[in-house]
Amino acid sequence: MIKLFDLEKIIYCASFVDGEGYIEWACRPKKNGLGKIHDTHIYRMEVCNTDKDIIKDMHKWFGEQGTLFEVKPKTKKHLPQLRWTIGYNKFYRLLRLITPYMRQKEKLKKIKEIVKWKENLHTKTK
Repeated sequence: MIKLFDLEKIIYCASFVDGEGYIEWACRPKKNGLGKIHDTHIYRMEVCNTDKDIIKDMHKWFGEQGTLFEVKPKTKKHLPQLRWTIGYNKFYRLLRLITPYMRQKEKLKKIKEIVKWKENLHTKTK
């Protein structure tokens, strides 16, 4: 993750996620190799923008964690975009940094659910 905790970069990322980001928190049934169905928890974040340098910078600031994807325009009126996707433990570590600076209520609600689930999971394994 980010080595030098540059508060400006953390706050910038938090506000960008507030305005442009997507946070997914879901539990879905999944079949394992033996055919047994179990619940799979999915938690991840995406930010996407036509200003690719912004997305590349945030990706770099946080240790190049996650994946960058080129998003092709849907129509000729749209511009190409760059999407940064980060999930699971890498996303959880990023959440711990940016959450204090976020304000969007629905995203904060999802974040609190993720943190609560993750901390409960951690205490069960001890």
